[in-house]
Amino acid sequence: MTDYKAIFGKKIKFFTSDLSAAEAEGEVFYSDSSNEFKVAAATAAWSSSAPLSTGRRFLGGTGTQTSALAFAGYDGTALSVVTEEYNGSGWSTGGNLNDGKEGVAGFGVQTASVSVGGKIPGVTSQVEEYNGSSWTEVTDVPAVIAGGAGAGTLTAGLFFGGSVPGKSNVTLEYDGTNWTSGGNLNTARGYLGGLGTQTAASAIAGLGPAPGNVTIQEQYNGSAWTEVGDMNTARRSLGASGSTTSALGFAGYTSTAVANTELWDGSAWTEVADIGTARYRVAAGTSSPAKASIVFGGGPGAKTNTEEFNITAMTVTQGAWSSGGNLNTGRKRAMGAGIQTAAMMASGFTSPPNAYTANVEEYDGSSWSEVTNIPSARSFGGYGGTQTAAILFGGTTPVFAATLHYDGTNWTAGGDLGTARYRIGGAGTQTAALGFGGYIPGAAVNVHTEEYDGSSWTDGGDLNTARSYLLSCSGIQTDAMAINGGSPYTDTTEIYNGSAWTAGSDTLFGNRGYVASAGTSTSALRLFTAGIASPSPRKSEESQTYDGSAFSTAPSLATARHTVTSAAAATSATAMGYGGETVTGNSTATEEFTAESTALNLKTITDS
Repeated sequence: MTDYKAIFGKKIKFFTSDLSAAEAEGEVFYSDSSNEFKVAAATAAWSSSAPLSTGRRFLGGTGTQTSALAFAGYDGTALSVVTEEYNGSGWSTGGNLNDGKEGVAGFGVQTASVSVGGKIPGVTSQVEEYNGSSWTEVTDVPAVIAGGAGAGTLTAGLFFGGSVPGKSNVTLEYDGTNWTSGGNLNTARGYLGGLGTQTAASAIAGLGPAPGNVTIQEQYNGSAWTEVGDMNTARRSLGASGSTTSALGFAGYTSTAVANTELWDGSAWTEVADIGTARYRVAAGTSSPAKASIVFGGGPGAKTNTEEFNITAMTVTQGAWSSGGNLNTGRKRAMGAGIQTAAMMASGFTSPPNAYTANVEEYDGSSWSEVTNIPSARSFGGYGGTQTAAILFGGTTPVFAATLHYDGTNWTAGGDLGTARYRIGGAGTQTAALGFGGYIPGAAVNVHTEEYDGSSWTDGGDLNTARSYLLSCSGIQTDAMAINGGSPYTDTTEIYNGSAWTAGSDTLFGNRGYVASAGTSTSALRLFTAGIASPSPRKSEESQTYDGSAFSTAPSLATARHTVTSAAAATSATAMGYGGETVTGNSTATEEFTAESTALNLKTITDS
């Protein structure tokens, strides 16, 4: 290091631990912890994020990586009116379009977007504007076009190319009210990529006037198009984002769906990291910068996949579920407690053979071990607490009022519920638990809520809607959520403040029951899996999060199932689900959620 300073006049910094912030990009330093010279280097990579609620291809997209909008498209059976909003981690439901359509062009931002043209199913000139909550039909575009591209904002937009059904070279400018003609593209084409602003836009690749895809890139200066550097791979139905000086083109169709991604630096296209799932007829956050882009949906089929692109010195690892150790006894409808590294599962039901089991297992973060059996086998009970201070209450069969405490070794009796029931919702701890709803033989579904203080239950405020088919772990005694349930099945929720229930937002699961959850507050809940008696599918791998006001999609579990047990004391960021019923029967699988993380991308400098 002394010689380096003598030669170059600068010294290399010495650190006892590695650098960790993005600002360290390009810095060379000596790490005393590993006895190595290191540099923080930027890399290009795609990472998977939460899926769309409704899979579709040939959809429209606008916005950015942290505030995107998805709308329209073909969902595999019908043209879609669905709109979804992305907040940087998951998708939530927005206002529906007035007409289902596919092949639309979009431009703008999440709260001020424009949808142009498309098929409904015939090719249309229809234009709709989105204000962040609802769509309104406005002045039609003066052309009947599908498969065009857009750029710019709601009050300064651009629409170009497309299929009528022949290929179009038309360019039209939008001022928020009226359309006027701009300069024509030099090469007519459809299913092209578009990006930029009204006075500085790019038209990328597409299906040309002669049979076959093109690589052509043209740039618009507000009045005329000029051909500049072509892409390396000819394709159509691709995604694009960025500006005329820094653009990204990705996915698309050659003779098959491709994952190829290319980066434009203002003079040439360079191939960079492929997207994780090859696809075409995708949508993108068209207002995103090239180095922070997003792609969603697409085909073949009707995909829900969402991926984010970043060029950064930070390595982004998206939140995801991963496999843990398998249970010794596969079962469903069981009770649980604890956290990812110290969980418990008690009792439950096996099928086949149809039998209640008294088995209890504990989890140490990697494997399950059999421990002291529960005194009375049951299923569909409420539960809460930790591995060494757990509580179980209610359940069947017979229908129980009994409450049991577990200290990590032994089971002891607590105070009985005032009303015996099963399929009961629950939250809280061994000394501050909540039981609500459920099924009472002879009285059917109920609204009854009870609060537990560690020794006895007292009446709390009634639910507004009677519901059964509930699961536990939905917050704490003074901040709990009743999620979905039946019968009849519902997608509604209610939130308890320690004395009364009020209506919450609807979940994205639809009318289903047996929703598992984790989180110590209703403003940070993770919901996962769901099930109904009929019709199919009875089981789900879906996951959602709740931010205190709305639900959004989250990464899916690997295995679709229902009546899953959750770790009662786990947080949204460290949720855990185990057991349940899959399409093949009782499950032994454990899945653990790990929240998104970032780390500085450090490269070791060698002398070779």
